[in-house]
Amino acid sequence: MDPLLEFALSVKAMHRELERLMNEATRPLGLTAAQAEAVVVIGQAEPLSLKELGELLIAEAGHPSRLVDRLVDAGLVERHAAGDDRRRIELSLTPRGRVLQERILAAHEGILEHGRGRVGDRDLGPALELLRHLLAGSPYAELINRRRELLEAGPRAAETGNATRSTG
Repeated sequence: MDPLLEFALSVKAMHRELERLMNEATRPLGLTAAQAEAVVVIGQAEPLSLKELGELLIAEAGHPSRLVDRLVDAGLVERHAAGDDRRRIELSLTPRGRVLQERILAAHEGILEHGRGRVGDRDLGPALELLRHLLAGSPYAELINRRRELLEAGPRAAETGNATRSTG
């Protein structure tokens, strides 16, 4: 098999396995992996618009309106008019959504801990460098950069003028 094809298939298979593990971990919380990702991202960047959320999600790239509708219906997310522009609708977690976000993050950590055990003392640097090179110039490279900045800025960085925010 061509090594690049095997690499691509392996990355796709790894994604599917992680998705399976996340769905398994979030099912007891009543969420899919995509819903859990949205809850976590909203909690990290709130308040943010639907467009901004779409720019930060891998699972629901584009315009995740149906996903948000389900989270609103479940009482996890609320929509409200932005203070500076009443035409702009922003999303934020409800108190119930915040509690669930902590449980989702604990589930994420369990999956990461399992992965760390499998990786052992192997250096992921070269693999990350190769993936970054292969994704360079793609929308996903920018999405990953924005997510990294969001995590490095800390919880609810948007409240203090997080640089990852866009207009719209």
